[in-house]
Amino acid sequence: MNLKKLAIDGGTPVRTRPFPTNMIGAALTGEEELKELADVVREKSPFRFYGIGTPGKVAAAERELKTQIGTRYALAVSSGSAALQCAVAAAGWGPGDEVIVPAFSWYTDYCVLVNLGITPVFCDIGEDLNMDPEDAARKVTPKTKGIIPVHYQGCPAKMDRIMEIADEHGLTVIEDVAQALGGSYHGKKLGTFGKMAITSFQTHKVLTCGEGGMVFTDDELMFERLVRYHDLGSLRPFFAEQLEHPELAADERKFAGLQLRMGELQGAYLLAQARRLPYILETCRRHQKMLRDAFADCPLFQIRYEEGDCGFCFLVLFRDKETAKRFADAVTAEGIPCGPTSYCCNLVDQYPIKSRAMYNDLMAPFGPGCDAEHVTFASEKDCPHTNGIVDRFMAISAGPLYTDEDMEDIIRAVDKVVKAMAGNL
Repeated sequence: MNLKKLAIDGGTPVRTRPFPTNMIGAALTGEEELKELADVVREKSPFRFYGIGTPGKVAAAERELKTQIGTRYALAVSSGSAALQCAVAAAGWGPGDEVIVPAFSWYTDYCVLVNLGITPVFCDIGEDLNMDPEDAARKVTPKTKGIIPVHYQGCPAKMDRIMEIADEHGLTVIEDVAQALGGSYHGKKLGTFGKMAITSFQTHKVLTCGEGGMVFTDDELMFERLVRYHDLGSLRPFFAEQLEHPELAADERKFAGLQLRMGELQGAYLLAQARRLPYILETCRRHQKMLRDAFADCPLFQIRYEEGDCGFCFLVLFRDKETAKRFADAVTAEGIPCGPTSYCCNLVDQYPIKSRAMYNDLMAPFGPGCDAEHVTFASEKDCPHTNGIVDRFMAISAGPLYTDEDMEDIIRAVDKVVKAMAGNL
């Protein structure tokens, strides 16, 4: 048995047993979710505002999470996309406006913006895989109304600089914390920097109820507009009672909205999940620290880390694409899952972004006579550094079901690969 020869070269792999799932909230699903769901069934009231019994799970989930995040208001909605749609509507962005988003992200931020007639403006990322604030600053024009920073895989974006840029130009910031719920930056919780923040509860997210989302804010006017947009323009007594200024509940303020409400079954599942957030963060951060400590002086890669990181993955950056791929292939052969930890990508290179396709060709922002009729997207001009950075990173996930023994196997495998590869530098 050859323990030093890399498995990819015919040696014995460090591990042959499968790892637990690296899904986060979904991995912990159990009796707590069943109990909360059973309550809804017994009440025979799956709609959040009224029923045969007394519904209250969605409201309880909102209270739980706004307390943990530290905002004055929270609004649960039907999906993460719905959360961003409500936030954009509350901000008042519309046709003719531009909003800056990172090129490396998921499709939601782009799709929500263009479906509301808003022109997305892509900026480069930095080596933290988050929005490069300086490139964002260069992209500001007189038409710019806002910035949507995305905290990629639990690591906070540079919110101090982003907020400086926003304040200088009078821009509204909506934080996307769908991948970093519970994280912080310089001791301040993510989701409390911008005017609003959104998160998702899709099955791969930090907490899940299958689908669902939430918007956080401290701003009373934004909260009133969020509530109205998610419920056909109405503002029910439950929300009116939360307002300090009762005049905001007047019928004259009603405007056309959509039905984007969260139901009690989603809320019940989410409530059980939300109570686990402190445990999830503590466990994942402790495991990530084991890896960071073990490879703090590694000659092969740089560790991406910022204080306040959620700890959901151990993410490293290599000198070039080839070294990154060799490392990932070698670690995977040792029995350790290694590679990109999400389906995020450089959106500028993807359909429907590069094709600008909409369900109706006349729609803003790209339709004939519209503000972005002649706007095109291309990596070379919009975000020339993003692909080069994305190609150089690899990550190892560690979900809340991982044990210390699992982490030791990861350390042994990575150490084996590092020693073999470093000897060839």
